[in-house]
Amino acid sequence: NTWANLFLTHALHAFNMGLISFWLARKSREGQQQQWLERGKRSKLALKKWAESSQWTFENKWYLLEAEESYCNNDFDTAKMCYEKAISSAKDHKFVHEEAL
Repeated sequence: NTWANLFLTHALHAFNMGLISFWLARKSREGQQQQWLERGKRSKLALKKWAESSQWTFENKWYLLEAEESYCNNDFDTAKMCYEKAISSAKDHKFVHEEAL
């Protein structure tokens, strides 16, 4: 059980760091945006592995990070599609609190 908690904590840390990193990329000056985008991409990659192993728990989180990255890259159509997938996945998997994100 301790290992399971450790793994879950790692996954949630990757998710939160991804959200924070993409938000900071949006708000940063020109010279600092790239470092935050790269950090967000690393977090998204880590979360992708979790989403593949437990779609129920992590799929909506991965779609949200994908949407945030797309938004940062000014790909608003992809961002909108991923936001909608994140909402749908959260709803389907009964993560009401994450559906609101």
